[in-house]
Amino acid sequence: MTGRYPIHTGVKGIIMPQQGFGLNPTLNTIANALRELGYATHMVGKWHLGFCKQAYIPTQRGFDTFYGHYLGAEDYYTHRRTASVPAAGRQGVRKVRGYDFHRDTRDSFHSEYAADGVYSTEAFGKEVVDIIDRHDPSTPLFLYLAFQAIHGPLQVPRRYLDMYKNFKGSSDRRHVLGMLAAMDEAIGNVTQALRQNNLWDNTLVVFTTDNGGEVTQGGNNWPLRGNKGTVWEGGTRGTAFIHASWLTTKGSTYNGIIHAVDWYPTLIAAAGGDSGGSGNIKDGMGIDGLDMWPALQDNRTSPRTGFVYNIDPDSNTFAIRVGRYKYIKSNAGLRDNWYPAAADGDSQRWLLFALRQSESSVKTLAAGPWLFNVDNDPLEKNNLHDSMPEQVQLMERELAGYMESYTAPPRCAHTLDPGCDPGLRDGTWSPGWC
Repeated sequence: MTGRYPIHTGVKGIIMPQQGFGLNPTLNTIANALRELGYATHMVGKWHLGFCKQAYIPTQRGFDTFYGHYLGAEDYYTHRRTASVPAAGRQGVRKVRGYDFHRDTRDSFHSEYAADGVYSTEAFGKEVVDIIDRHDPSTPLFLYLAFQAIHGPLQVPRRYLDMYKNFKGSSDRRHVLGMLAAMDEAIGNVTQALRQNNLWDNTLVVFTTDNGGEVTQGGNNWPLRGNKGTVWEGGTRGTAFIHASWLTTKGSTYNGIIHAVDWYPTLIAAAGGDSGGSGNIKDGMGIDGLDMWPALQDNRTSPRTGFVYNIDPDSNTFAIRVGRYKYIKSNAGLRDNWYPAAADGDSQRWLLFALRQSESSVKTLAAGPWLFNVDNDPLEKNNLHDSMPEQVQLMERELAGYMESYTAPPRCAHTLDPGCDPGLRDGTWSPGWC
């Protein structure tokens, strides 16, 4: 959204339902930038960047309309989410549950109860098709579709699950496959709508993941090391593709380094704007993202040579990349092994049992330091830390440079606010309490 690393936004992790903060409203978003270029801007799907006051929600961050949910990990059908809040007198906690599905404009926000009982993937796909059908083609269009799939809980309509009735693996993996099939169909409906409205040949499509899979919920990062929530390659290395009729290198694979923060300046450049994608950020100014548009169009060398995996003093996580080298100073996160895809249900149950047994006995998380040449060793098996002290010193200097501009989360990010209770707002997770 901002072209900035989390260390420069004050949002370093998941915003929980009870946390009364969000993405800093003073930071420009890609929707703001594209609206200034004359684009109609719409968002459909999962926001998860704060909602406790109106200033945080999508339609106050550059989007003309929003249809979807503010939180994460909610029920795909009922769109309800449970959370724990401090009890009266702050003695203990109590469970609260609320509805989280909304249809907002720049002038108003309200819950969308017509979606209650509708599978979110299908609801999102239909909404995007409707937006495309209604769109005035004389105005350029920016449409951000953030599917809930394939995040847990693992839920999918029977007709998609039945497509894999002969699958021999675990039930979790079968559900993931069904969820992917549902998403596939929704994407097919979207691309068909673009074609039917004569927009396809003039549209740039970006499809990207956000993180590695959760191995205890049917995810599979093999042969990479680690899991979602870790800084290992299995938790952080993602896949993406772009499509446009005017690309000069169709059907090619791009192997240059690109980071999620690069989409901001890259898409602005593709739209004809000033990307500002220099990769320099000092004293809170500028962005971290680099303009990758020339490199992606013609398969040129990437201008990016390094990036931040994560810097979080609270969890003692410090991981960066410089050139071919990756440096993890301390905690890499739980589940740091290589988890093969289970061949059948029994082996998957054994894998989950082994994971839970090992985690129940872990007193401290895996601790570094580690240094890897990830060009030659993407599986992160050969720790070069002790054999390359000069490279370690270089990585430490780079890390120290990043720490100079580190932006800590606000103090309220560390507390649970009972004012979030959906019972105070008609049973919904909605703004107005922070």
